[in-house]
Amino acid sequence: MKKVLTMIGNIALYLGVFYALLYLLRSTYNYEVTLSFAKFLDRNPAMFMAVLFTVITLVYMLIFRIKAWIWPNAERNLFRASGFKKLSASRVLLMVGLGLAGSLFSIGLIVIDDIANQFPSIPFLVDDLIRGDSILYVILGAGLIAPAFEEILFRGLIFGELRRVMPLYVALVLQAGAYAYFQPSAVLSVISIGSGLIYGALYLRTGSLWAPILVQNTAMGTIFLFKYIGFYEWYDKLGDVALYILTVLFLAALVGGSIYVWRNPGSGRDGHAGHTLMANAPPVRKGV
Repeated sequence: MKKVLTMIGNIALYLGVFYALLYLLRSTYNYEVTLSFAKFLDRNPAMFMAVLFTVITLVYMLIFRIKAWIWPNAERNLFRASGFKKLSASRVLLMVGLGLAGSLFSIGLIVIDDIANQFPSIPFLVDDLIRGDSILYVILGAGLIAPAFEEILFRGLIFGELRRVMPLYVALVLQAGAYAYFQPSAVLSVISIGSGLIYGALYLRTGSLWAPILVQNTAMGTIFLFKYIGFYEWYDKLGDVALYILTVLFLAALVGGSIYVWRNPGSGRDGHAGHTLMANAPPVRKGV
């Protein structure tokens, strides 16, 4: 029971910090002294994400320090607790390849007219985040910082807490469900259940949070970069039949590559943790 209460308390703390800082950042619109900053964030929604998630991460780091001061046996380093371990060069290349497959799958959902018209929230999300003063802001905020924060929160922290008190596969599904819940639309939530399972599986089998971060960074970064350089228009000229085929193939490459990692966790610096699934579970920490 104590482990369960600790898990609930920790997850509540992480989400509470998220919502509190979200409220504070949005409140910058209410004060004259911060109005120009708020207008900048309004013009650049990707930078809103960058500022919010960077500040939240800093607060998480402070929380880990405070907990280690109160409970000496507690982990004091957010990044070590989240599983930031070095990946081999071959794993890095594989994760980048999976990210590119995920990117082209997503772009297919955007440029195929029937899908885009049926599920407008998919292209709308890209169109909304890409607006701003500079594509560099978009890549930094929506392509790099936001995906990295998502992995820290959902895979590194929430998944880690769940794994301490329940069977591994139950925790894997629940963290994917939590990830999907926070998506901005129903269709994106459905897609995110699948991607959450993939990210969680990659994290488990490589033993490193860098694996899903690289996949997400590559996918999201190229989605916005390709939009900016006009790749979507060229891709759309291939026609719906070719686009359907390519989209299915890229989805198959993403899923197939993830299955390959699951079945071949490897050995050495990045693979030893994958041989025993429970070996990745973080140690039980005292306190909330």
